[in-house]
Amino acid sequence: MIVLHNGETAKSRIEQIAQSAEGAVYKNDPTVKISDIIDQLSDWLAKTSSPEAIVIEQSGEPDDDDREAYSTLRRIAKFKGVDVHLVGSSWIETIADRVVNSDEELELTAPGSSVGSQVASLVQSETMTGFERVEMDVPTWQEVQKTSGCTEQEAKDRINWMKSQSVWANNLYQVNIEFMPENRAHLIIRRLDKQPIHNWQHFQEIKNALLGPECEAVEIYPKESQLVDEKHHYHLWGFRSPKNSFGIGFRVGRQTK
Repeated sequence: MIVLHNGETAKSRIEQIAQSAEGAVYKNDPTVKISDIIDQLSDWLAKTSSPEAIVIEQSGEPDDDDREAYSTLRRIAKFKGVDVHLVGSSWIETIADRVVNSDEELELTAPGSSVGSQVASLVQSETMTGFERVEMDVPTWQEVQKTSGCTEQEAKDRINWMKSQSVWANNLYQVNIEFMPENRAHLIIRRLDKQPIHNWQHFQEIKNALLGPECEAVEIYPKESQLVDEKHHYHLWGFRSPKNSFGIGFRVGRQTK
């Protein structure tokens, strides 16, 4: 997620974000070109246990190298699930893809929607809009390897896994769909504002919209030894065909109040 900060209160807002962050925050030297710190930033992401945000401030006008560096930064930050806060004047808008101007209050862009279909990007209410297909901005395997410290093959496997997913978003949620054998699918759900959720009605709507109203899905509460607890990511496993069933749950017909 990329957030643009403009105006007189931009720096004070950034300080508040840094102070309230639960994880680590990277802050650059504004006098150093962004293209000159990408390797340093990749190393920080690889070695930091709980990276939460990257704050980039640049005092001069960007050149072509800087523009390419921002594209790299956007990809690797999205891959690591880290917010990028850009501090500066309006020229930043020309180099940050899908950036929202936030002079008075922070506004959020939809993760994954940097290219492709235009998607409603602000969390405007708790009433969900329809889902639209978006394109993932996938990092290169070299960028994955740098920021994760993994092997070349592990990085390539991760990229192939990301490319195999279908990504959808609306005004509240982003959902990645991993297609699996035997008509199964894995839905990875997150709110755009990164807040915790457990709204069963919303999960039911998501399942209906992206798998089908007569398809089944389940949420698993695992053994502690198999626990995966990621930054408010939620998971449904389901079938893509109404013919398949888990064989559990109520079987008394539709009943709602």
